[in-house]
Amino acid sequence: MKIRKINFFVLSFMLCAFSHSQIVLDGVFAVVGDHVIFHSEIENQITQIQSQDDVENVDSLRNQVIEDLFFQKMLLHFASVDSLEVDYSQIQNTINQRISFFTEQLGSVEKVENYFQQSITELTNELEPIVKDQLMIQQMQYQLTKDVAVSPQQLQEFFSAQEEANSLPIIEAQFQVAHILKIPSAADNAIDETMSKLESLRKRIIQGEDFATMAILYSEDPGSSRNGGSYFGIKKGDFVKEFEAVAFSLNIDEVSDIFTTEYGYHIAKLIDRKGNKIDVRHILMTPKISTKDMLDAKMSLDSIKQDVINEILDFPTAAKNFSSDTETRYNGGLLINPNTNSSFFIATELNPNILNEIVNMSIGDITDPFYIKLPNGNEAYRIIKLVSKIDKHVANLESDYAFLHNYCLSIKKEDVIKLWYKDKLSDVFIQPSEALIESNFYKNFVNNE
Repeated sequence: MKIRKINFFVLSFMLCAFSHSQIVLDGVFAVVGDHVIFHSEIENQITQIQSQDDVENVDSLRNQVIEDLFFQKMLLHFASVDSLEVDYSQIQNTINQRISFFTEQLGSVEKVENYFQQSITELTNELEPIVKDQLMIQQMQYQLTKDVAVSPQQLQEFFSAQEEANSLPIIEAQFQVAHILKIPSAADNAIDETMSKLESLRKRIIQGEDFATMAILYSEDPGSSRNGGSYFGIKKGDFVKEFEAVAFSLNIDEVSDIFTTEYGYHIAKLIDRKGNKIDVRHILMTPKISTKDMLDAKMSLDSIKQDVINEILDFPTAAKNFSSDTETRYNGGLLINPNTNSSFFIATELNPNILNEIVNMSIGDITDPFYIKLPNGNEAYRIIKLVSKIDKHVANLESDYAFLHNYCLSIKKEDVIKLWYKDKLSDVFIQPSEALIESNFYKNFVNNE
């Protein structure tokens, strides 16, 4: 239910994570501090990478995987030395988010369980140590690089050096697109039916039935339903404001009245309050959208498109007056790239459905209405306008300042971590196996000590 930007990497991570979780104790490749690298861990990661990309040099890939694993174990080791911690609530919420995403990809909770041949509870238990390690690694990297910055002068010097070396990055073709989104409204009878069901559940809970059980049986939030509808350690800004307004106003064990958000209709119960954070359960129900509702939304967008083409109104005005997307309706419908906070996207950053629609369009063209399923599960239609396009080019400070700043910053952060890694290798106990000693990574490691 939480609004978070999630790209397709999460799906790959989950597949890799579950492969990792299937490791058997078939032999220790190395011990790094208190952390073990198994032979099967290496093989699983190699297989995962090969399933996604064509790899010509397997030996080089193996060497890179070994080095990456050493680096991860080093970060974990010194995160423990530095007493870094990850909140249990953060682990649980991250797991809920990923299971919710996976449910959207496969279609239902049951399909997720069938795919992994395990219950959601079993998957959650397997993911917990993996997610904890990943969050710990992220926290350690943040601690190492949080003070790294790039001044305008440093960026100019970086740009000049890269230009002189003829190694400036190539900026792929970029697209600027705007949309008008139409989320169909449910019919009154569908809303009434949902309200009636939710009110009935609320009465049963107040009369003594268990909220968590009701959430498991009836809630339509895949990220929390199998966990009794619970989210832990929530602070202001984590959820949509309508949800927070109710959840933070409750007393412990109090059950809310029915309230609405963009996700549907809810009831919530406060589990606990710790300072400025709360633990909360909720049940979500969404009125069913009929085929007629969907067709009406599509026809409405088609009419809007024709009005724009016939210059009865312009696209920004149409977005402001008719789009269901509150985040873009007041900026002409422009989509914002979460990676750069600009309105330009390279092809790989665009949703494939959008890219397929605009790839052969001219600037100013508008698509026909096409179907979209939103991250919150709502179904909708939208039209896309290709507003602008920048052809592939060598990066320059005039038009690519933000990109070059982030590029320079990432290199500086990488250099800081590399220096830390090289410095700390001699401060950690490493127990090699014969296979490690024979590896190119270990030979290079010994030579660099």
